[in-house]
Amino acid sequence: MDAIPNGSAEQKFQELLAKLTATPAWTEKQQLELEMARDISTEMLRLAEAMRDGSVDLESSLTLLKYAKVLDFVMTTLASRRDIKPQTLRVIFKLAGLKVDEAYPG
Repeated sequence: MDAIPNGSAEQKFQELLAKLTATPAWTEKQQLELEMARDISTEMLRLAEAMRDGSVDLESSLTLLKYAKVLDFVMTTLASRRDIKPQTLRVIFKLAGLKVDEAYPG
């Protein structure tokens, strides 16, 4: 084992580190999707706080689950850098009873 650091390994590590910490360039569509995901998480927090305060019922639990599924879909798709078709997102939001941002294409 070499005690002297390998220059090319250090360079590769620095490139990997830069790649991992780089801020992605989001398209306008992806920024809208991210905003809608943030709105869902805010609504989930509001619902969870209401449930914590004592009004836990089946309907609230199922609504929270629907929101979580939609949020998971949006965030997983964005994280994997895949494109979400606008019609697909609109159908998913409609099924979950969520509002789509008016500026969203489709």
